[in-house]
Amino acid sequence: MTEDEPPLGLYVHVPFCEAKCTYCHFAIDPRRPDRARQERYAFAVLTEMSGAERGPADTLYLGGGTPSLLAADLLARLVASARALFALAAGAEVTAEANPRDLDLAGYRRLREAGMNRVSLGVQAADDAILREMGRLHSAADSHRAVELARQAGFENVSVDLILGWPGETAARWERCLRDVAAMAPDHVSLYVLEVEGKTLLAHRARHGRLDLPAEDLVADLYHGTIDFLSGCGLERYEISNFARPGRESRHNAKYWDDAPFLGFGLSAHSYRRGRRWWNADTYGAYCAGVETRGAAGAMAGERRLGARERMGEAAFTGLRRREGIDLEAFRVRHGADLLREYAAGLLEPLQAGLLETDDGHLRLTSRGLLVSNEVFQAFV
Repeated sequence: MTEDEPPLGLYVHVPFCEAKCTYCHFAIDPRRPDRARQERYAFAVLTEMSGAERGPADTLYLGGGTPSLLAADLLARLVASARALFALAAGAEVTAEANPRDLDLAGYRRLREAGMNRVSLGVQAADDAILREMGRLHSAADSHRAVELARQAGFENVSVDLILGWPGETAARWERCLRDVAAMAPDHVSLYVLEVEGKTLLAHRARHGRLDLPAEDLVADLYHGTIDFLSGCGLERYEISNFARPGRESRHNAKYWDDAPFLGFGLSAHSYRRGRRWWNADTYGAYCAGVETRGAAGAMAGERRLGARERMGEAAFTGLRRREGIDLEAFRVRHGADLLREYAAGLLEPLQAGLLETDDGHLRLTSRGLLVSNEVFQAFV
């Protein structure tokens, strides 16, 4: 770690899933793993972590896949290794993703004992029929029970994931979903607008004209209505897709939006540090075999060095994801450039169209710009 480098964020990818959801395009290992398969993977991750360049970290996120399918003692070893190798402080944010039906009260207590202080539940929907269409194996009742058990186990920071824009979406159905989630009283909500892409069952259906996707205008209206609804529940939007009670914003995800360094471990994990990006092999066999034969370096599948302008552009569009947008003076100090002048040609149209605004020394997305943010970000490419 250099003197001016902020604390690292650590990510561990746990690829195991009982089944592949119809919308999923992540790198997963779709089977319930036996002990030998779990131990092989955990050993590879621990080896990769041990070979990484050190530096203090203040967040650890175990994502997937389904981390709750990994044995609690192995999860505890991963957390303990992160603490030992990266000086992960006692007050660090340590998150584990979990499926709502995977754990009982003892299971959530084991997560707490392993060092987790935040849990993210893949709720996704509040309608059992939709959950089946998604390929999810839990029910709406399971989601409520999971939140209750997590609270009983001592989790004071509970996040839930939701998907907006599922085929057949209606205003009434989405309102029922929001009311159901409000009854859970989570501390954080991640809201993902459905994207039909990649090698997924949903994308296959779309290519064959067998997908009744809702109109974009309806999705936009429901998204903006969600902002108001969740605000009324005490969950304020602090990023395009994320809402939280005060003090419960995801500190780990902020690494990605703030152009901060992070290290990813496990198959398909990505890392970013000092302008260099690198990523790992994306299958269980290739990842484990690479580490077993060549040590920590065997995990990596590729890398590239970002130039100064590319780093500046990425910092711009990740910073715009935040509600407050980009502090233009802080950006100038960090990157040595006036953002508005440097990207004047690309920013002219979104500013004139009311998708971006400048106010109090900040550049930010307007409410109209939120759902077309990817188009706005093209200004920085």
